[in-house]
Amino acid sequence: MTPFDLIGRPYRLGADFIKHEGGDCLALARFVLIYYGINTPEPERDWYRRLRRGDTSVFKEELERWGQQTTRLDCGVVALCRSENGYGMAVYFENGWLNFQGFGESVVRWSPTEHLQACGYYCQRKSNSARP
Repeated sequence: MTPFDLIGRPYRLGADFIKHEGGDCLALARFVLIYYGINTPEPERDWYRRLRRGDTSVFKEELERWGQQTTRLDCGVVALCRSENGYGMAVYFENGWLNFQGFGESVVRWSPTEHLQACGYYCQRKSNSARP
């Protein structure tokens, strides 16, 4: 399976694309990063507890722990996006972004770089082999 195969798959909090039909933005980012050979941490149960309570700040905290901010858009970059519902993530792939979009049911979509409004871009720290 490649990141192209994720396009059109539905959003499902806590799901993993390998085991389930859908996934969430964390699973999406991890899948693409691993596809490129970039280490990522295993999701922690507490992250999902926080998300179920509506605490999306876990994305910002974990991205800052795993990576460093960058301005270069390239393979392995994760974007932190802010909406009225809190934070979410998109991942750079094939000169654009993979993220969840849609009205009603959200599905994975690819969009050009200029179509994503992000509040930060992160890449893995060189000294960091597995923390997000």
